[in-house]
Amino acid sequence: SIRNKRRCENQLDKELTYESSLPPYEPVHKYRIYFLHELTSLEDSNHLINLSQHRKCFAIDTESNYGSNDPALIQILYIQPHDVESPMLLVEVQFLPAISSFTFIKIQQLFQSIFRNDSHLFTWSDIRRELHPFTIYDIFSMPLYSYFHHVQGQFKSWFNQWIKKYYSLPADHIDKDLNDIIIIDAPTHDPTLLLPTQLMNNKKFYSGETWSLQDAVVYTFGQYLSKRETLRR
Repeated sequence: SIRNKRRCENQLDKELTYESSLPPYEPVHKYRIYFLHELTSLEDSNHLINLSQHRKCFAIDTESNYGSNDPALIQILYIQPHDVESPMLLVEVQFLPAISSFTFIKIQQLFQSIFRNDSHLFTWSDIRRELHPFTIYDIFSMPLYSYFHHVQGQFKSWFNQWIKKYYSLPADHIDKDLNDIIIIDAPTHDPTLLLPTQLMNNKKFYSGETWSLQDAVVYTFGQYLSKRETLRR
């Protein structure tokens, strides 16, 4: 439709603006990527299962195929101390091994160890709804009884409180009166795509709009989180 076409064009324009104006996002955590599919080794599977049994906090996201919207990828990051390398799981569900294989059983065991009742899952969106289509692959089942933390909603409230306090304090009191020390300063060269920080907060908070993860990174860290792979056709 014309509306969808305009939305895609606006997203691409914003992507170009962010890319040309900001340095790329630099992850705080060291991480190592593990691809989970039909060629995953037994050694990696056992290592990840053992590690997940001793961790309680994970960040999780999903991706679907652009054209068909079929479930495609589950991304899981083990949340560990900054100085410890964190596994990043990329579960390619359309390339899983046969259900009867030992590798598949190991992947099931891995998900069981992550989706425990005492696990804390941090997400930017409604991950229960996003995960439901993935149940057709039998690597986990619903419902999940882990603790879910919807960071998107928490960020919106935190950012609004932080900005209001930031702009209400004298300049010489900011560092010592704000517990959450973070530089929040977005470029303003193109107000149609990059609003000043205070205006952007008001727009999001009072209109009921949600923060995209990309916008949140821009307006907190001043860095560009690429979404080219998501937007590409």
